Amino acid sequence: MRLENSELRAFRAVVEEGGFRRAAEALHVSQSAVSQAVAGLEAKLEAPLLQRGKELRLSDIGKRLFAHAVDMLREEQQTLEDIAQLKQGNAETLSLALSASINHFYAPQLISAYYRENPQTRMKIAELPGRSIISEVLSGTVELGLGPFQKQMSAFATIPLYSDSRHLVVSPRHAHYPQMVQGDETALKLTPLITSALDNPDMRPSIMRLRDQFSTVWEVNSLSLRIHMVEQGMGVTFIDRKLLQEHPACADFHIMDDVSFGSIAKQVGLYYRAGRHLSTSALNFVALCERFWNL
Repeated sequence: MRLENSELRAFRAVVEEGGFRRAAEALHVSQSAVSQAVAGLEAKLEAPLLQRGKELRLSDIGKRLFAHAVDMLREEQQTLEDIAQLKQGNAETLSLALSASINHFYAPQLISAYYRENPQTRMKIAELPGRSIISEVLSGTVELGLGPFQKQMSAFATIPLYSDSRHLVVSPRHAHYPQMVQGDETALKLTPLITSALDNPDMRPSIMRLRDQFSTVWEVNSLSLRIHMVEQGMGVTFIDRKLLQEHPACADFHIMDDVSFGSIAKQVGLYYRAGRHLSTSALNFVALCERFWNL
């Protein structure tokens, strides 16, 4: 059984346009052609995709197929755009989202080396919090993510590069510094956690909801601003071990490893949407990273 992209395109249009007539108008085809395409899918799958009535509603199988259609047609469109660029003599684009720590410590070397090896490749690079990298890669907005893996990565193909850890830190300027140095977790209930992203506990390797261990949570995407705020005693934050060792502003921070949730192990690497065929530009970047980390 093969699902044709023309059939998926018609089905997606019906869902997005809210009906067969508007879908036909959007696709510039006859309404009967759209109806036949959807009927063909239902015959192949031996299941209804739509619940017809005053309003079209997707069946459970229809919902699953619609998600598949969106992914397949987005990839088809991206491939066609890449081919068009290549036919015009333009190179592919490296589409990459990376974390602040990767950007701070490794991106300058990686991107310089990549440019030397691929001088004609265009680059589209964004620094994002880990949670945002996940969503951008999953949606297809960017092709590759480079940063810490989250707990649930089943939707991605992953390439581990190295292991690291994050540690809860406090500055001597903090009002409750003496208690925190002694590992007093009750003092943390009186201070904000300053973080780039903290929400669903399933997104963290900790079994507890970290936000419940502090007075509140401030989300600040800028790494340099988070460090400054902690340095001024406004709150506490989690910082990568390598950053603590090498960033001058972190020299006086106390690492609260005595706190039961004071450290978080993490795996860092590349990831992309499962089932996606990587572009040549992305494959070249993967190969570079594997050489860089001696894999």
